[in-house]
Amino acid sequence: MYYIAKVDADMCAEYKCNTCTLYCPEANTLMFDKERNTSYVDVDRCKGCELCVYVCTDMLSRNCVSMLTPHELKEEQALAAQK
Repeated sequence: MYYIAKVDADMCAEYKCNTCTLYCPEANTLMFDKERNTSYVDVDRCKGCELCVYVCTDMLSRNCVSMLTPHELKEEQALAAQK
């Protein structure tokens, strides 16, 4: 089983730091949306290395990025679509 990074867009937008995107080793996977001031993940490209979690949580103490299984991510997206 592997994990996929998920950015809490609301929390991330408060900081607007873009730091996690600088550490992602997989090109075009963790990117920054300048209009919304938040990072986001291309889930099809994420390899689950957790460097973004380390940067956001351990280095910056912001906790905007978490790791989810593909199943958890689909469930979360389905709940969001119902709202």
